[in-house]
Amino acid sequence: MTEEKLIENLKQGDFSTLDELFEIYGTPALRTAYLITSDKYMAEDILQETFIQCCRRIGSLKDNSAFKPWFYRILTRLAFREIKKAKKLIPVENIYEQDIAVSDEYFKDRESSRLYTYIDRLRPLLKTTLILFYYDEMSIKEIAAALSCSEGTVKSRLSRARKQLKGLIGSREALE
Repeated sequence: MTEEKLIENLKQGDFSTLDELFEIYGTPALRTAYLITSDKYMAEDILQETFIQCCRRIGSLKDNSAFKPWFYRILTRLAFREIKKAKKLIPVENIYEQDIAVSDEYFKDRESSRLYTYIDRLRPLLKTTLILFYYDEMSIKEIAAALSCSEGTVKSRLSRARKQLKGLIGSREALE
């Protein structure tokens, strides 16, 4: 069944299609939420809430072919909201072991892990734009729709993110 047909069935109240949509979007969305928040548990909560919001708001989606940017708009807004909430919390000793892994091939090798530490230092909007472009392989147009901004803004954020990353990596290499 095509993705557009799945969306149409969901709009008609057939929630069994949600399983198929989860198969398509679950892993990439979890990875994206994790890359934005740097917290596995928060990412899992965001993923779950994103699918709940999709079910609640599916009627507001006018063009079924625009599901992906619409879905990621919900995901990124929830992620930003959770990051903001987390900053307001008073830090307490971490009860859980540090768990870097959302099991994902991007973090298996040391270079990818090191690159992610640099990406994690970027401001949330730059970081999110970079993640959506490179990790989720979304187009400039899809990212603009997902982040509710213009394509020019997306290009500008990508450019700034690349420059900042280059500077971070360059300064690290100079120290070694």
